Amino acid sequence: MKKHALVCNLMYKLNSYEERGNLIGLLKYVQYRDDKDSHIPQDEGFERWYDRGLGNNYRAIANQCTQLAEDKLNKDNVLVRMMVVSPHPDLMAVLPDHKRELVLRELTETMMERYFAACNLPVPEYSFVIHNPQTENGVQRLHSHVLFPATVPDLEGRQHYDLRRQQMPLFHEVRDQAITDIWTRLLGPERVAELDAALLTETEKQKVAEQVLQPTPASSHEHDLRQELDELDRWFGPKR
Repeated sequence: MKKHALVCNLMYKLNSYEERGNLIGLLKYVQYRDDKDSHIPQDEGFERWYDRGLGNNYRAIANQCTQLAEDKLNKDNVLVRMMVVSPHPDLMAVLPDHKRELVLRELTETMMERYFAACNLPVPEYSFVIHNPQTENGVQRLHSHVLFPATVPDLEGRQHYDLRRQQMPLFHEVRDQAITDIWTRLLGPERVAELDAALLTETEKQKVAEQVLQPTPASSHEHDLRQELDELDRWFGPKR
């Protein structure tokens, strides 16, 4: 499928005294908010993390990230990595409401497992949260936030891995294949081909709207996602 069928934005946070303190704020933000305006009550037991070895609440995840970052094989001095997994809203909209979060959970796990398998590496410990905000014009924008360390478990302890520009072609190949495989299984190859052919970027949609003299939408999936990622960049710094 087209590369904008699935946005998988990678960020990282360096290991320092200041950033370890900021990590708590980031994790609480991810745990208790769907966006910068919507707050979820901080009720005990409502942690909503999918724990795949890193922890099921912000305190446990922060402690685990801090401990793993101290490993001598952490060559990049990274405290934690984060991936935002955001399928295009048009692809989510064709799924039944009650299946959308389940499908996003599968897609998130598939991305993690397939990428590290493609690198011939064990899958690192990770945890993720699913957010379900809406844009100003009412478009659902389901996405997940995945946190994982800069080393992977190994028979002899930990192992370093790179996640840099030279790894991006493989990462993007896994990304495109993951969403194609899952949607094909759910909808069939013919329907997926139709959806892919019709999958316009927001820029393309605006050009079409201007051609027929329709007003340009006030907001878009890509614009709103970029706003959220800009907010996360305050915590993580520049992308790697």
